[in-house]
Amino acid sequence: MNCRFFCILLIAIMVFASSCVTTYNMSSIQVEILKPGYFTMPEDIDTVAIFKRDLFQSDTITFRYSDGDNKKMLTNKLISYRDLSNECVDALADFLNTEGYFQRVINYKDSMNYLFSGSDSLIYYSELHKKTGADAFIFLDFFHITDHFSNNKVYYSDNLVIEQFPEFRTSTRLESVSANLLWTVSFKGDTSVYLVRQPDDLYYGNTVYPELFGTDANHRLLLNNASEYLGKTFGAKIVPTWLKVERSYYRSHNDNMRAAENLCLNGEYLKAAEIYNRETKNKNRNIAAKARYNMALLCEMEGKPDAAIDWLVLSYSAYKQNNEEHKFNCQQYINIIATRKKEIERLGKQVREKSGA
Repeated sequence: MNCRFFCILLIAIMVFASSCVTTYNMSSIQVEILKPGYFTMPEDIDTVAIFKRDLFQSDTITFRYSDGDNKKMLTNKLISYRDLSNECVDALADFLNTEGYFQRVINYKDSMNYLFSGSDSLIYYSELHKKTGADAFIFLDFFHITDHFSNNKVYYSDNLVIEQFPEFRTSTRLESVSANLLWTVSFKGDTSVYLVRQPDDLYYGNTVYPELFGTDANHRLLLNNASEYLGKTFGAKIVPTWLKVERSYYRSHNDNMRAAENLCLNGEYLKAAEIYNRETKNKNRNIAAKARYNMALLCEMEGKPDAAIDWLVLSYSAYKQNNEEHKFNCQQYINIIATRKKEIERLGKQVREKSGA
């Protein structure tokens, strides 16, 4: 009697455990998606001019940084805000040139600051468009970064916990760079002027970037690297840009599902979809639920958000037993796809042939 009871109990535990394992048996894959820019521009916006205007004279401030362990403010005479902000606009210009969205990108840096004052008006912008022949202006009006050295192994901020990243756990030196930038964007024929704030937090560990630590010259190199990143990042907000993002998918010990996974990881998405599609009808409801979820991923990669949502709805309640974790995964992905669908609609108004194509 006891033996029979324990056998039944063991089977029940195994079934419960297997249902839990299926929930956590997920992995991730990097996919490349086209993200829309902040602005939908008319087709005749062909020439963009970039200025480092510095209306608030932020680059006249002496550069100082914090040594957190010794609680001191230090000065690096090799670093100036003017050089860093020029590095930022150079990176923006290089990015826009590489993307080829505009026929011409003119980088004035701070060479025309004598034209600007704090009393700039909408009429002035309109006149400047006529005088320069530029269809769009991008002004870097404020550039300020602060950095903080620390030997702490864990560093917290609003956006990131370094402890999540194993490479930082053995760091003996950590530098955090906080950035605060303000850009102004103007388009020919548009009476509006757009202000865009760009706050950001960057983290460097000397076990990951050893070449950026140890000397004042390396410190300057690190901040040049940060300034270049900020310029490129803002460029990705101006024009549609390809970015790599993480997407989750279900794994399985089922032979067909494993074959489909290998095809997917090798970039053979159509062949993977053929297998996953067959497995959506599998009599094992848990496998069918996973296959339907993975079909949603492949539909998103094919640019079919409506079909992806349909597959997620089918997957939502397909598990044999009620599985709240799986339902959460489906709902979360539906939200991602809904946002992606809006992005695709915006891209339809933004994408155009690259200049020179």
